[in-house]
Order: sequence, then C-alpha cells, then structure tokens
Amino acid sequence: MKRAASFYSILIIALLMAVMCSGCKEEDTLKIGLLPNEEVLPFYVALEEDLYQKHGVNVEVVNFQSAAERDAALQAGAVDGVEGDLLAVALIRQGGTPVKAVSLAMGATPQEGRFALLAAPGTITDVKELKGKKLAISENTIIEYTADQMLLIKGIDPQEVQKVNIAKMPLRAEMLLQKQVDAAVLPDPLAAYAEIKGANVLIDDTKLGVNISQSVYFFSDEAIETKKEAIKKFLQAYAEGSEILNENPEGYRDLFIEKIQIPVELQESYPVPSFSTLQLPAQEDTQRVIDWLTDNGLLTEPYTYEDIVTDEVIK
Repeated sequence: MKRAASFYSILIIALLMAVMCSGCKEEDTLKIGLLPNEEVLPFYVALEEDLYQKHGVNVEVVNFQSAAERDAALQAGAVDGVEGDLLAVALIRQGGTPVKAVSLAMGATPQEGRFALLAAPGTITDVKELKGKKLAISENTIIEYTADQMLLIKGIDPQEVQKVNIAKMPLRAEMLLQKQVDAAVLPDPLAAYAEIKGANVLIDDTKLGVNISQSVYFFSDEAIETKKEAIKKFLQAYAEGSEILNENPEGYRDLFIEKIQIPVELQESYPVPSFSTLQLPAQEDTQRVIDWLTDNGLLTEPYTYEDIVTDEVIK
C-alpha cells in the first residue's frame, strides 16, 4: 500500500510539474506577425543569431502579405504582437481590440524609413503641379497620412489633389510607371525601384526635417499583461540584433534579400538599413497621428499618448 501511495504521489507531482512547465512555456512564447518590410530585418538577425534563445524567450514568426491580414490575426488572438504603425494601433484599439505600441521598429529619426511622393516618368517636375492631379495612395493608412503631411509641409492642401485609392503597393508602383496616375506615395524599397525606372521624386520625407513616419511593434493588452517578461526579453534580443546589424550591415545582405521584398534590380545595390537604439515613439510624433485620424473622422475616441503607447516593457 505504501508503495502504491508513493507511486501515485510521484505521478501527481509529475503531472503538476508538467502543467506548470506547460504554463511557463506558454508565458515565454510569443507569436509575432510580420510583413516583408525592411524595418523587420533586426528581428530576423536576432533569430539567425539565436538571440531569442539567449535571452530566454521562444518566438514564433507568423508571416503576412498584407496589413489587413496581419491586423485580423491580431484581433482574432492568433498572434500576440505585430510590426506595424501608430495608425494601426489607434484604429485596432478603437475597433475593440485593446493594443499598445511597446517600441519603435524604425523611424527614431526622419532619415530612417523613407517614404517618397513620386511623379510618373516624364511628367511633373514641381510639386506645385500636383494640384488637381491624380495621386495614388492607400486610403486611411500610413500612406495617406504621410502623403497629407508631405503636402502640408510643402504648402499644398491635400484636398487640392485627386486621391486615388490603390491599396496594393506593387500595383500602385506599376500604375505610376505606366502613367495611369500622375503621382504616387511609396515607401522604400519600392520608391527606390520606381525612381530607377524613371519616376521623379517630388518629396522625400527624410529631407523635410520633420519625423512624420514611424513603424512600431505593438501587442495586445492581454499579451502585455500576461507575457510582459517575454516581451521584455523579445525587445532585448531585438535590440541586440539591431546592434549586430549596424556593426556589419553587408554581412546580412543575403538575409535581407531572403526575408524582405526587394525588387530584383535593387538586391545588390539597395543599402541595408541601419537602426536606432530601442525607444518609444515620441509624444509629438504620436500626437500628430492622433490629430490626423481625428480630423479625418477615423477616430471617435479622444485618445492620448498613454492610450496607444506603453513604457511597461521597455524599461
């Protein structure tokens, strides 16, 4: 009887330990949703160099081809966090899924992460000629936001141009090059591709002196609450990946080409980007986004900086 009791005691303890370990594993595992954008390169460097393992966090990558798919997955709880932008943070939160930005991915300075407003080849040469012309954007996204900010800085009312909604970036670039629209807003590396194909850069947001475009990592409030330590470890590994990348960018060109959508013509010449140290988005830059969303009737809630950005995991 004693041996039987001892056996059952050991079995119960083993089962309890298995449950506890399973819970610990869940808490230390993060599912991260990514698009093939240049700003996620440090993520893959950290993965390649086993930095997540070094910092004690399991990371599962979930790849998406569109922001809509990415956002739907976050709203459904299929991923814990994603790389995106502050507009997405505010809009997803308003849509009923509480999320917050935990760190910049790119855009600490105006020079990081270029957006350009380009004219079709052989057409417009001065930004003032845009009035009344067709400008291809992606409606209610960072593309339209950046377009409006660039135009305003150049003294043009965004209402004075004819915006055309072309959500898919490759199609937008192709329509620009085929002169089916007069101008378009594109991020790099597509902007650089359009430029070498003859498009004329009218506005380059890295040269405006104002930091109008940032990308961020943001997580559900539930993940921030239940997996805070894992997110901290994730950011530590990501930051180390950024440092390694900055020290030897060309050493990761093959990884860059493999993971990021770069037109074939640019794969050997397009510069591997550098990244700033881990930090939160600036209040001024965040407020500019909130104001634009509010002014365009996209936000009904009077969000503050603290509503969409948290410093809980970057400390």
